[in-house]
Order: sequence, then structure tokens, then C-alpha cells
Amino acid sequence: MKSFSRTKLSLIVSTTLFSSAIVAQETDSENAKKDDMEVIEVTSNGRLGLASEIPMNVTAMTAQELRKKGITDMKSFIADSAVINAPQNSARFNESVTVRGLNVSAVRATNLTFFERSTMAYYLDATSLPRMTYRLKDINRVETLLGPQGTLYGGGSLGGTVRYITNKPDTEEFTFDFNTSVYQIKKGSLSHDTDITVNIPLSDTLAIRANVSHLDDNGYTDRVKQALWWDEQNYKVGSPQGEYFEDDDWQDNTGARVQLKWTPSDEFDINFAYTRQDQLAHGTSAGSRWDADAACEEFQPAQECTFTNQTAPLQYDRYTLQRVHEEYTDRLFEMGTVELNWRLGFADLSSSTSVYEESSAGQGDYLNYGILYYNVFAFIPGLGFDETNESALVKYDNSYDGIEHETRLVSNTDGPLSWIVGLYYSDRESSLKFWEKYPGLDQAMLDAWWFDAAAEYPNRPELDTGYYEDINSKYTEIALYGELDYRITDAWNVTVGARVFNWEDTNIRDISDYTGWLGVDQKTTKTKGTGESIFKFNTAYKLSNSQLVYFTASQGFRRGGTNSYRDDGDLIVSQQAQTFEPDETTNYELGYKGTTLDNKLYVQANLYQIDWKNTQTYNSQSLLGFPLNGTNNGPDSRSKGIEFALRYNLTDNIRLKWESAKADAEFVETKSLCIFEGDENTPANQCRTWYEGGDLGGTPSWRHNASIDFTSEMGEGVFDASLRARYVGEIYSDRVDADEQGQLSEPYQYESYTLLDASVGYAWDEWSVTLWVDNLTNDDAEVSYHYDGGPFGYNTIFTQPRTIGLNVSYSFIN
Repeated sequence: MKSFSRTKLSLIVSTTLFSSAIVAQETDSENAKKDDMEVIEVTSNGRLGLASEIPMNVTAMTAQELRKKGITDMKSFIADSAVINAPQNSARFNESVTVRGLNVSAVRATNLTFFERSTMAYYLDATSLPRMTYRLKDINRVETLLGPQGTLYGGGSLGGTVRYITNKPDTEEFTFDFNTSVYQIKKGSLSHDTDITVNIPLSDTLAIRANVSHLDDNGYTDRVKQALWWDEQNYKVGSPQGEYFEDDDWQDNTGARVQLKWTPSDEFDINFAYTRQDQLAHGTSAGSRWDADAACEEFQPAQECTFTNQTAPLQYDRYTLQRVHEEYTDRLFEMGTVELNWRLGFADLSSSTSVYEESSAGQGDYLNYGILYYNVFAFIPGLGFDETNESALVKYDNSYDGIEHETRLVSNTDGPLSWIVGLYYSDRESSLKFWEKYPGLDQAMLDAWWFDAAAEYPNRPELDTGYYEDINSKYTEIALYGELDYRITDAWNVTVGARVFNWEDTNIRDISDYTGWLGVDQKTTKTKGTGESIFKFNTAYKLSNSQLVYFTASQGFRRGGTNSYRDDGDLIVSQQAQTFEPDETTNYELGYKGTTLDNKLYVQANLYQIDWKNTQTYNSQSLLGFPLNGTNNGPDSRSKGIEFALRYNLTDNIRLKWESAKADAEFVETKSLCIFEGDENTPANQCRTWYEGGDLGGTPSWRHNASIDFTSEMGEGVFDASLRARYVGEIYSDRVDADEQGQLSEPYQYESYTLLDASVGYAWDEWSVTLWVDNLTNDDAEVSYHYDGGPFGYNTIFTQPRTIGLNVSYSFIN
């Protein structure tokens, strides 16, 4: 990894506030009054159609609205959503995503990819990806489908699907588009986000389209190496108090996408695409707090002290982080895709084959756990609290690669019967590696124990490595899926769907402790499922030409796997703990969509209940005081919720929008599981109990998004202004577990907050200019945290400070 000069860059996570309830592209439909209501077309159900007429919970957001809100990546897209939630961690972290209350992990930042879990599926055009890191550039729209979609798409999901739909080459017109945002985050420096797109017709049947983008984010969080309460007698790490690195949380992101489309006839086209994105995310956007004990000594009498890790005073302010070691993540994503479309008359055939690779490598500070594992537990002489000028860091090197193929055949005939059938094949490999490094560790073990780790373990990733873990998986799946739709009357439709699939997962885990405490352990296991199936039923009834109600019952599925728990002497790991079974959701949903008041009011509302069987949730084995992390099947769970959205054209120039969502998810039974075989009342067997009524965490009590938009012709162009607000209710930072007495104990809870965004713009001819402000009131709400556990404080991640920017766009068509 190269050393980092202060290459300053910037991120326009100008996160705005209202996610439009229905979205995609405006059309010139003769059946719609453009002055009254947008006409929005999506392809979420396999056919191009109006979102307001599709009997399922589908929303979308056009490129115009994405740009207006400053949504440029999945992080800002989720922050804007009322129904999807994730901790708003800084750029070097990924997110654990919760949808409709379906949460599987703690809601916080973590260096370890193993803890990043999602109940969503992600699509880039027709390609299913294990996660979405591609930024929103040259995007036509983003579609969100809530509820399981395994009978409609190859990449099934438990809770929902997000699809990026990119713009395709056009053989009719030459176009040139330029867009740049220049902005500044409070306490930061000037940054920019720029992209250029060119579409070139090469002939009547051939066209090429290319987009390049660059994000240069200068950051706003300073890093200091020395904690305020440290002194030379207690801890000599790093450098004198006061040394700092200004704007340490910077980011650089360069992306490109090139497409070549050949259309030899009206019935056939084929598109070749290559996508690449290179991101370097440096530092952590957080503010460090005092250690609670140190704060008690400094500010309050110890016997009366009420400080906790979360409530101790900030060491400096929300813009300053205490870290001994440099932190960064370097990501690279590449994908090559071939897509073809063939109109066969009776049906339309589409086929997509993609090959992709993604790597994510970096390091994070590991001061807390380093002292705990290498000094307190291991007590290695020479690594004592006051004996060294070094501390631990954790390094990680994660990779994903795979082949994704999906072929779909969609009927295209008149009559009451229509259908979709698809074949899906996935071959994915992943390697999640991390290791702990403590500079001076090898010499300390040699001096104290005469143990030469370098000679004993020549294949370690690097010198001074104490612990190493590699979770390697090879997963294949083949599925046949489809839906059959029958129109009983002009107003009443019924749809049934099914998915039948086989899967196999080969898991190779390497758990190696090079200090000798845990030893070296490698294990290969296989799990598979044959003839698995899930189903869907949907019925919809049109109350009028502009209103419908629908009911859906659909199932979602997720594969099982294997843990790396280890026997300990006479204690044998139980089969129930060592492997975890697939989990399954059944989603019941009642919905309404319709326009009223002379087509000026659009309303979308739905109620749902999701029954989650064999809920996969995180767990761990304690071995000599060290945690070996894993996944186990907890009790069955249930999520209930309501989602509501409306748009109202108050006048020809003023539009109001509102979106709300609420989900309550909890365990519906009590279940115990033991890591080792034997009686669950024996403490040595490391048994735990999940209790009925325990909240799954990760979901706000309520979310509300609202906006008011004004648009009017002015001079030779169009003026627009927008004020947007987002309310996020209280969120449990983790699931609700029980204490030693079996009483439910609530975890730390993030408080509710409200953010305001505003923008004004003017468009004329080929130009448009927008001035925008995000987090208008500079609210400092806590949205996540990063904490290693130990005596060195807690790091709070806040909402991004007030950000002021200017966006300039130029679009030329010939």
C-alpha cells in the first residue's frame, strides 16, 4: 500500500431528505396530464410499466432527483430512504443494512467485513452483486422493490432489492454531459465531484457511450495521536500531545464505465460494458470521547460519577478523532458484462452474463484490543502499558469475485394470461482476511519465551503478526424461477410465482494464533441444499382506472453455512453451533396505490408482516478469553410495519411530498444454544439464550421524509427551489439481549434527530446551476460509533456537518 500524501478529495454525500415515493423517468404519455402528476415508468416486474399501476411495493428515483438531492452512492441513497436503514459510517466502512426491521448485526462501524450483513439484494442493471459499492454515475434511475423478490429475479433476498439502471448507448443522437459539484463541509476544505458522459453514434446500428468520474473529498475530521489524559509516566505511545493530522478523513474515488451497443435490427441488440471504480477512503469521520474512568477522575468524584463510554465528554470536539495509527480502505471494483435483448414476437428474451472482481484492503487502529489481547490476557513481557512506544493495528484484505448469469423470457402476447420465466446461475468466491499486528511482538516473544515466531511461522502475512483469520467461501447456485399472471376480469388480476434452486457452499477457514495460545487451525466444510423452493401469491383489484389495492404473500431465502468454532480439550463443539441452517422469510403485505383530487394527489400505503424462520444472527465462542466470531440460528422472529407516501400538487408550481415508515421486529420465541455439547446449565458449555420479545435493533421507531418544491418559468429558463426535512426516530444500536438473570436489557440507543436540506436552481438552454445546503442547522446527531472495547475511549460518528455546494451541469445534444 502506498504511503498517503495529503491528496485531498471530497465526497458530496449531500444527503437530502425525501425519497420520492414513485420514481423513474418522465414520459410524454398521452394519457397523463403533465401539469398534474409525473408519469413514472419502471421495469421492476420485468416489463416496462407505470409504477403506480404495478401491484407491488416498488419505488424509484430518477437521475434528475438523485442529482437534485446530491445522492451519489449507496450510503447517501440509504440515508435518504424511509424504509431502508444503515449506520451512516464514514467512507472507509461498509454498512450492515436493515430493511423492514430485518436486522442481523450490530448497528455500528467495524473494521471486520465478517460483521457487515444485509437482508437486501443489489443489482447493477441485470447483474446481481454481493454488495453495492459502485457510485451513482450516468444512472437513469434507481428502483427499490420491498419484500422478497426471488420469483422475479435471480438474486433472491429476504427483505428487498435495489436496482441501479444505467443509461445505454443511443444510435440516434450525439450527446455530451458535464456535471460538477464544488462544495465545502464545515471545518473542511473545498472539494469537488465531477463526471463527464459522451454518447457517440458510430453508425445506424452501432453506438458507444462512456462516463468518467472523479471525487476529490478533502475531509473535515482531524486526527490526534495522543489522548488528553495520557502522560509519559502512563503511556508513551506516539508523539507529544497536540500533534495532529488535519482533515484526515479524505477520500479519492475515480470511476469509468464504457459501453458498446450493436442494434442490427429492431428485434435484436447486444451491449458490451466494462465498469471500473477505484476508491481510497482515508481516516474515520468521528469524534473521540474520554475514557469513562479517566473522565470521572478529571470531572466528577469517582463515587458519584455517572459517565459511561457513550456519555463521557468529547476529548476535543465532534471534528477531532484520537487514533495512534493511520486508517484507510483501498477498494477496487471491476466488471465486464454482455447483455442481449431479442424480441421473439411471442416473448422478449433478455440475457446477461457478468464477470466481476472487488478487493478491499486497509488497516485500522487496534489500540484497545491490542493492549487487552497482547498485554492483559497474554501478558507478554516487553509489551506492557508503559513499556513500549508502539500499539496494535488490525489489517484486512478482502476480495470478492464471481460469474453471474441470468436469462429471462417475458411473454409478449395479448390475452388474459402472461408469464415470466428465468434461469439464474451464480458462481461466487470470497476471501475475508484480517490479522493483528503489534510492532515489536516477535522480539518480545523471543526475549521472554525464546520463541522465534518468524522461523516457526514463515507463511504469516507479515512480521509481528499475532493473530490471523481467513474466511474463504466458494458458493454456487442454479435456480429456475418464474411468475404466471392471469387477468380474471379487466379489474382483477392474480399472480403466482415459484423458485426452485440448488446451492452449495464450500467453506475454508484458517484461524491461526502465532503467539501459540490458540494454535493454528484450518478447516474445510461443505453445506448444500437440493431442490429448495419458495413461492409467491399476489392478487390485485382496480378500484378505478387510477386506484388499485393488492395483497402479496411471498417467501425469501438465504443460504446456511459453517462456523470455525474449535474444540477445547474435553469440550466438543456441538453440531448445532458449528453449522447454521438457511433462514427464510414469509412476507404478507396489503397495499394501496392511487390518484385522487383530479389527479393532483398520489397516495401509496401498505401494511406488512414478515415471519422470519431460523433467524441467522451473530454469535461467538470464547476460547482462552479470545472471541471466535460466528453466526447461529436464533429464535424465529417477526416484523410488523406500515409504509406511507404521498405527493400533492398544491398548485401548478408547488408540490408537497411526504413519506413515513415504521417497523417493529422482535424474537417471537425463546431459544437456547450451546457452543459445546452438554447441559445448557453448565457454564463451561458457553450457552446463551435469546428471549421472546427481544428487539432485533437497527430500525428507527419512525422515519418521516417531507419536502416542498417550487418550480416556475423565469426569463428564458426555469427556476426551482426545494426545502426538505428528514426525521429519524430512536434506534437501538444492537439487538435486545438478556442479562445473567434472564431480564431483557436494552442496548445503547441513538436519539432521534431531524435534518433540513435546501436548494435553489436555475436551468436554461443546455445549462443548469444549483446552490444547495445540506444539514442546514448543522445538527450533530449520533448515527453510529466505533469502539474496540478497552480503556481508551469511545468514538462517536455524527451526521455530516453543514455542507454548502454549487452544482453546474451542461448537456449538449446533436
